[in-house]
Amino acid sequence: MIRKRLGDALVDSGLITQEQISQALAKQKETGKRLGKVLVDLHFCTEEQICQALAGQLGISFVQIDDLVLEPQILKLIPETIVRSHLLLPVALNGRTLTVAMSDPLDAFIVDEIRYQTNYEVEEAIASETSIVAFIRKYFGSEDVSQALKTIQKEEIKARAQFSADPSAFDLMATDEAAVVNFVSQLIKKAINEKASDIHLEPEEEDLRVRFRIDGVLAEIVKVPKTNQAEILSRLKIMAEMDISEKRLPQDGRIRARLTDKNVDLRVSCLPMIWGEKIVIRILDKSALNLSLSDVGFEGDLLERFSKAIRQPNGILLMNGPTGSGKTSTLYAALNSIISPKINISTAEDPVEMQVKGVNQVHVKSDIGLTFARTLRSLMRQDPNVIMLGEIRDRETAQIAVEAAMTGHLVLSTLHTNDAPSTIGRLIDLEVEPYLIASTLLAAVAQRLVRRICPKCHSPYSPKPEELQDLQLKNLGFTAPPQFFYGKGCAQCNKGGYRGRTAIHEMMTLSDEIRKLIVSKASSSEIRKASIRAGMVPLRKCGVIKATKGMTTVEEVMRVTTNEEI
Repeated sequence: MIRKRLGDALVDSGLITQEQISQALAKQKETGKRLGKVLVDLHFCTEEQICQALAGQLGISFVQIDDLVLEPQILKLIPETIVRSHLLLPVALNGRTLTVAMSDPLDAFIVDEIRYQTNYEVEEAIASETSIVAFIRKYFGSEDVSQALKTIQKEEIKARAQFSADPSAFDLMATDEAAVVNFVSQLIKKAINEKASDIHLEPEEEDLRVRFRIDGVLAEIVKVPKTNQAEILSRLKIMAEMDISEKRLPQDGRIRARLTDKNVDLRVSCLPMIWGEKIVIRILDKSALNLSLSDVGFEGDLLERFSKAIRQPNGILLMNGPTGSGKTSTLYAALNSIISPKINISTAEDPVEMQVKGVNQVHVKSDIGLTFARTLRSLMRQDPNVIMLGEIRDRETAQIAVEAAMTGHLVLSTLHTNDAPSTIGRLIDLEVEPYLIASTLLAAVAQRLVRRICPKCHSPYSPKPEELQDLQLKNLGFTAPPQFFYGKGCAQCNKGGYRGRTAIHEMMTLSDEIRKLIVSKASSSEIRKASIRAGMVPLRKCGVIKATKGMTTVEEVMRVTTNEEI
């Protein structure tokens, strides 16, 4: 094979000019980066274009890593250290010939090294660096977490050789704490960098399983040897200021972490299970405090109506939906949009998830008698303009919230109902008089979270006839099936087709007709029909509209909504 320098090969292929390569080489001297990376950074070409041009020049194959499913025995043919350091992957074995996809196929030295290490003939192929890195992260795990786990395992072997103790004694005393501390730190760092919302540490019979919840879906990250379980869980309990000697009862705690230039709060829950204590860590990224109402999914007319509601001098606005539907984040975004030195905003939360500058926040503690109702009574004497309650859970809290709204305060809170019109029935169940609901309720907003389509592999899609039938498009006001989209799956989204989440909403405001229905104790279905006549867009229709804009998929909309009667 005739070896050419990368720049010469790209110029010969016509992909870049000699002037551009000269500019890139000058930039390379300044930055020390690889030439291919410099060319991409300067927007002279893309990674795929470089790979395809080099493949043609060198007479080798261009491999789309995103489309490959590799067998574990092939991945083990080349040591992980070489895979990581040289950004390459063994992708096929045909007899005595091993095909290796490389980000830099011009590296003759590493080809000879692989031939020596594996005793196979090596056939070179080229793949983009981004796709190889994504594959390595997916199948080998984060390098920092992987190395930290290996350190623990090495220390475990050393301890066993020294003490010949049984596993339970080793769990309590023999493991080097520094290795465990490093592993826990790297695990939390990885979760924050990958924008996970939760970390699950789940004891099983033979190991400790670690999973991250990313965009609402759990993914397994690593399995830790059972012998290290006690030390890792104890380390987390110490960080969260829990009682490490208490292993029979649930505990809650909090960790404050710092990662480069930002602070992150971690809420920790510990629950005894049959194979040990399970710990779930909720990651509360303070960057969420900077969310605007547009960021959480409001747009168009809905954004205008919601913004108008939260700027009223008095009344109640309720966010509805199941646990994990982003209600609290939406309320924080609402507070963020109205914070001003001229108004007094106070909150009662259990627990305080985000510490908001300019807002007076109270951590409700029911176990010592500091309930929502008692806190709300005290807040009423603190001259507030706006009160946010984490949740209306009982009759007393609901009635005091109504009293606050009637006496000139704006009350924002959450309620567990399936849709916006069901708010009325729930408040009546809490013994709030219908006439008080009709006079104080500004709006009820139901919310669900849907995954966003990955922007890199975003593609048009035609749903199956049965999917279109389930959507009830005619009932939603669509005269013809609109265009829908989906994510094919790529390295950027780990072949999932989704990246990030957004919210869909239905917002019920009270018209004269709806107020009359409330006072007459009409059913939720009657109130729903009246709300739609008054302009409420149902959850499913809101989701379908976002699906037609390419923001989410039909599958996601159907996953989080039901066939509403409309």
